[in-house]
Amino acid sequence: MSGKKRFTVRGKTVITCDTDAAQRGIDFDTLGRVDDAVIEIEGGRIAAVGTAPCHPERSRRVTRDEELDFGDCVIVPGFVDAHAHPLFAGDREQDFAARICGEEPRLGMRYTVERTREALLEPDEFYERTLRPRLQTMVAHGTTTLETKTGYALHKPGETALLDIIAKHRNDPDIPRLIATFLGAHTLPPEFTEEIPFVDYLIDQVIPAAAAHGAVYADAFCEPGFFSPEQTRRYLEAARLCGLRLRVHCDEMAYGGAAEMAAHLEVDAVDHCNYIRKYDIGAITERGIVTVACPATIAYLDLPQRAPVRELLEAGGMVALASDYNPGTSPCFNLQTVAYFGRKLFGMSAAEALYGVTRAAAHSLRADAGVIRPGAPADFVALRIQSADEFGWQFGGNLAAAVVKGGVPVSPFDKLRVTQGR
Repeated sequence: MSGKKRFTVRGKTVITCDTDAAQRGIDFDTLGRVDDAVIEIEGGRIAAVGTAPCHPERSRRVTRDEELDFGDCVIVPGFVDAHAHPLFAGDREQDFAARICGEEPRLGMRYTVERTREALLEPDEFYERTLRPRLQTMVAHGTTTLETKTGYALHKPGETALLDIIAKHRNDPDIPRLIATFLGAHTLPPEFTEEIPFVDYLIDQVIPAAAAHGAVYADAFCEPGFFSPEQTRRYLEAARLCGLRLRVHCDEMAYGGAAEMAAHLEVDAVDHCNYIRKYDIGAITERGIVTVACPATIAYLDLPQRAPVRELLEAGGMVALASDYNPGTSPCFNLQTVAYFGRKLFGMSAAEALYGVTRAAAHSLRADAGVIRPGAPADFVALRIQSADEFGWQFGGNLAAAVVKGGVPVSPFDKLRVTQGR
């Protein structure tokens, strides 16, 4: 099946997420529920979506090359992961083991930087042997659009090499569609011992190179012990002058005034926000900034405080749910599991959680994704669930019967009922 062909997809229920309604308290009817649904796909995009014709003779007049029948599935837009760090080498299982024993992590982020720099000596091999299988696992669980951060090389040659990998493979058919974020201000690299000289280096040398190598966003880890609001602002303002859009890690493990700084800069997204204050909630929501919450990180680190998601929603805000996939604090690649944590830790409904991994996440990235409507990319996931209300209930496995990205199947289809030439 080619993304250029016209074909039809049938499902028990389709949730389109094609709505301008607020996320708070949304139900599936408002989110866009179509029962006994048909999606027409042509040229890799949605041509039409609606209820299946009642009469067989009407159905036969529809010309198509193939039909995919997901009669027992609920079809939702392809998931959008708005915060992920997949470009790393080496594992940090020893840090996980240490945390379980109540000890300090033994390796830390600098270990990942060392391993990633080594892997980048052979970038094509690094991609084929390490990164591509990782990204294929993510798309097989339903993620069709992935915010993809750099940040594990932390010098100009390594960060631009990571951006080159993203640029080369961003539209490959067997992985999520990649959106490049330059995370130069992640932590101090071995070459620097002080924050200000490193930020000077990023501003003078690395940010212009990142823009030239395809970065769409700039991000920073604004957190006590990492980068201060003052230096983060310098870095982000320089990135904006180079044409990059902005998002930022804010107040993840302690309060440091990051969200307030980010709100004044009117970034597109503030991420984590576990320790933000009441004032920050108003500043974020009034400016229409998306909060990207990362509940799997909270669960992995057993953090005592979590993002005030319900308060943000009640204030009219938009909250995305993201994996924060990384080797040290959230080795979770599955947004189905993240949706479960979003419901469990934040008290979100099934519809609010689906909104979080589709429409809200796409908006945080200004991406044409997370929706099933005419003209949109044909990205969707057919889930083996009886009702949309089950979304985010079962977890720990993969409920995706199939994943389609740009009109092309990207997960095994050997068990699907495919009708040729009806």
